[in-house]
Amino acid sequence: MYYINKIVGFAVSPLGIAIALALFAVVFARLKRGRTAKGMWISTAVWLWLWMTPLMTLLVGTPLENGFLTEGKVPSAESYPVADAIVLLGGSMGSNDELSSYAEMSSSADRVWQAARLWKSCKAPKIIATGDGSRESTLGLLIEFGVDGKCVEFVDARNTEEEAKGIKEKKILLVTSAWHAKRARMMFEKYAPGVEVVSAPADFEMNMLTGKTQWWKYPCIDPYTFHLTSVAFHEWVGIVGYALFR
Repeated sequence: MYYINKIVGFAVSPLGIAIALALFAVVFARLKRGRTAKGMWISTAVWLWLWMTPLMTLLVGTPLENGFLTEGKVPSAESYPVADAIVLLGGSMGSNDELSSYAEMSSSADRVWQAARLWKSCKAPKIIATGDGSRESTLGLLIEFGVDGKCVEFVDARNTEEEAKGIKEKKILLVTSAWHAKRARMMFEKYAPGVEVVSAPADFEMNMLTGKTQWWKYPCIDPYTFHLTSVAFHEWVGIVGYALFR
């Protein structure tokens, strides 16, 4: 199921749909249907252009994060309630012992900072770090941020579904990227029904981008924007799927 989800997720991503449109264009060209093939090529170009613009980040990405802002601001760690554990979802760190003794932080590494802030604010006695390889990567950074290593536990998981199934606490502060927080909470409600979940997200990438973008740049393409809009598209597909089938 894990690999099926990965394949389906790519197939319904902006890039996957663009590849499908391009393949249709090639097929129609081979069938000597030049006008249709030309239309498919134009559709492919327009589709890619749209998803590479900050405009799509504003329309599709920021709504995922806005519900977790307080009066337009990211809430402070002190504003969250006390819980049994801070659950830090993986995907923000990587490690390669052959390359470096230090872990590498990805664009979602604000999650680790947020978990450390919450722990240091005495919001929970322990941090449960999830994800494949979290012990090798995340633990060292948490300790550098001032977290007692004895207060960190680990759940090996490849995706949010497996992460949710590994949590047994009654009340948790769920730390993930803000754009993933809505779907993550839905998945925890489905796969960990006895757990009270309080979202405590970090990494408001969509709002950070659009908040600094001048209006005349909204139609301009950018590779990093394509990454963000692809992430947002994936989240909405997952949210709709869980709303329909959970």
